[in-house]
Amino acid sequence: MEAAEPVGQQGFDAIMTELGPWPGQGIPVAVAVSGGADSMALAILARRWRADVIALVVDHGLRAESRTEAEQTVARLSMLGIQARLLTLEGLERGSRMAERARRMRYQALFAACRDLGALDLLVAHHAGDQAETVMMRGRAASGQDGLAGMALALPVTDVRLVRPLLAFTKSALYATVRAAGVTWVEDPSNADLRTERARARQALRQDAVLGGSLFAQARQAGQARMAQDHDDALWLAQHARFHPGGWVVLPAGLAPPRILSALIGVVAGRDYPPRRDAVAGLVHAPRAATLAGVVIVPWRDGQWLLAREEAAMAPCVSAGTGAVWDRRFVLRARHVPKDMYIGAAGPVARWWPAGQGRSGWPACVLRTLPALWHDGRVMAVPHMGLCMHDGIADAFFVNQPPHPAFSGALFGRPTALPVGAGQ
Repeated sequence: MEAAEPVGQQGFDAIMTELGPWPGQGIPVAVAVSGGADSMALAILARRWRADVIALVVDHGLRAESRTEAEQTVARLSMLGIQARLLTLEGLERGSRMAERARRMRYQALFAACRDLGALDLLVAHHAGDQAETVMMRGRAASGQDGLAGMALALPVTDVRLVRPLLAFTKSALYATVRAAGVTWVEDPSNADLRTERARARQALRQDAVLGGSLFAQARQAGQARMAQDHDDALWLAQHARFHPGGWVVLPAGLAPPRILSALIGVVAGRDYPPRRDAVAGLVHAPRAATLAGVVIVPWRDGQWLLAREEAAMAPCVSAGTGAVWDRRFVLRARHVPKDMYIGAAGPVARWWPAGQGRSGWPACVLRTLPALWHDGRVMAVPHMGLCMHDGIADAFFVNQPPHPAFSGALFGRPTALPVGAGQ
């Protein structure tokens, strides 16, 4: 790895100022620390930037030495005056899509820890090399102009903001930072495993430094374009779309532009990735009743259209408890949930709608997909319809929190304080 100067504290502080505002004294800013050189550098810089930082160290348990390495990382952070919390993932097993499952579980654990701590922001150590690798992989996958924007500088995720302040700095600069601080780190052998696509991209970029700089610049340009398009699309949504907290969307006669319709289908289905672009474009060209990527598109009143969850694609029932998530979209909130209750789709309306009460104006196809609380084979509550047949859950309600919003408000633009050429 080429020689480089450590990341300057003044430059880092200027970036953090532009990525603010930040919470006041007493409210921590969380830092995700794997124990590698990148995240240790971030922890060092963040602690010098402000006192109220707390490191979150995740033990995946996938390697025999992972627990020892996590504990060593906590000890090293403590020596730097950084408070740390060790998080252990449970239920992660080897098998297909393991990297994707591990990533999802890791972020779930990190976000849960942030909520528990009252932290509004989570710093992660992705750097310029990571950005170039991401753009290379997305280019190979033909993910479109949005994908070429790479990773955002800041991304609101439910009730936590994910912040990447190191995107303009090279990995060699981060290594120099930890060496200058006299800190040791952990090297994860999986990072060099050429069976993974990212490791292969990393190797290719090591052999072509010019390509890495070009991809990083491409990400900045595509990110600016994505922010501008997100702004325009958000205005369109505000003017034309109606979102129901029960999980469906009402659209005008022409449906929506392809990019917007694709995002909305992902929201209604609770998906991580949008549907096929050709299928979405076909629907926009000739609006019609259809089922796509876990969503049904059906005609509604006055020429409008409904986007609703496909019943057959919904998740199975899960045990009820405050904070429980069903169908990747609905989070249960309640002071107390009686034992043996579970969450599932409300199902046929005639089985739970009170006799003699006027029916809702919404069609049965959307009412059947509402989240409900069940007990012993019977619906006990459908909070979105204001129905509760059990006194013990009168305060229960569901919050619609899909894994990805239609448009996140992500920041792809480069703060003016970023050092020129730092990402090259």
